[in-house]
Amino acid sequence: MRTLISMLFFFSISWVSAQEGIKIVSDYPGGNILVHEITKDTVRVSPDLSETNGEWFYWNFKITGIQGKTITFKFDSFKWEQIFSKFGPAYSINNDNTWKWYGEQGVGKKSFTYSFTEQDTTAYFSMAFPYTEKDLNKFLSGLRYRESILMDTLCISPEDRAIEKLIIKPGVGEPSYKVLITARHHACETMASYELEGIVQSILNERGLDYLRNNVEFMIIPFMDKDGVENGEQGKNRDPRDHNRDYSGDPIHNSTATLRNIIPEWSQGKLKIALDLHCPLLKGEHSEYIFLVGSPFPKTEKNQLQFTKLLEENTIGELSFYKKYFLSFGVRWNVANSYSKGDSFTAWAAKLPDVSLSTSLEFPYANVSGTMISKDGAREFGKAIAYSIKDYLLLLEKNALNSSGQKEKKDKKN
Repeated sequence: MRTLISMLFFFSISWVSAQEGIKIVSDYPGGNILVHEITKDTVRVSPDLSETNGEWFYWNFKITGIQGKTITFKFDSFKWEQIFSKFGPAYSINNDNTWKWYGEQGVGKKSFTYSFTEQDTTAYFSMAFPYTEKDLNKFLSGLRYRESILMDTLCISPEDRAIEKLIIKPGVGEPSYKVLITARHHACETMASYELEGIVQSILNERGLDYLRNNVEFMIIPFMDKDGVENGEQGKNRDPRDHNRDYSGDPIHNSTATLRNIIPEWSQGKLKIALDLHCPLLKGEHSEYIFLVGSPFPKTEKNQLQFTKLLEENTIGELSFYKKYFLSFGVRWNVANSYSKGDSFTAWAAKLPDVSLSTSLEFPYANVSGTMISKDGAREFGKAIAYSIKDYLLLLEKNALNSSGQKEKKDKKN
């Protein structure tokens, strides 16, 4: 859905671009841009903030009429400096499949320049690697043991899209535990989806995760804000309430309302872990490493810290993770005022019966402690999450056995 002003900008794009042969559009899944001016060698653009209260930084556009030209892209009308990551914009030339990072060199605070060859006819640029329904379908169709995933529908979105619900059950028998994983409460947080791919791949394929396949049922919601994902909206600070503030009072979004309704019955007392995947700002302190967001509930925070320890032990890929970056409640933006419009997913899930671990995990868009994030790197970190889920559930089992043994000894003594 686009506002009237956005539509006017779109019509102006077609008129201006015809003058120079350059055309910029965002009328495809995940597309987002406002075009202010196109001249011979300069394009002035900014993110489309429709449906957003305040500023945010998601943008994604397609440009044609570029053969042999050197074009500078300026975001100088955008007030905020959260417009590029440390490694500049992401881009894909002549298709939308070969996404790369521009790199550190040649990127200004609010501009970058690209020289196209005579063979270049189309280019895509974005603030990060995009991820929409077509990417999810491509991922699922290429999975080994695809038949182990039940594809279902959580609900229908306001714009009549199916909001996917993935179920992975044990091969034989009833599950001992259940795990709920959500992503894209904020539509713009695309890199969390590659991380989620790694989790799913690992659950199905990793030899060391037989325990999960034999004992755990997973419910996975890849796109909580499905319309926002496909429309290319920010999602963060959505007006009047974003999806991750819709977990108290009367829900206003179909997906959050349905999830809040079905989870207590689905759990059957077995839901132990609720994990919500997010991305932070593009750059700056506490946005360029991976971290968990601390809970205001002491017991929940204690369990989050335990999971953080396990995740540090299981992270062995190209990206680093350190428990020292845990963002405790009351620090930086993780304060009560940030949740003034309503409870988050993790606050809601922490109050559900029998849930031991409820947490959100922030995964950067481009840079983890100086290392450039690739799609495979994000998936590799997803594997570490899957192993940490296994280790956490095994700890719960061990603690339950110890508690049962101590109770038995006490009963015998009495």
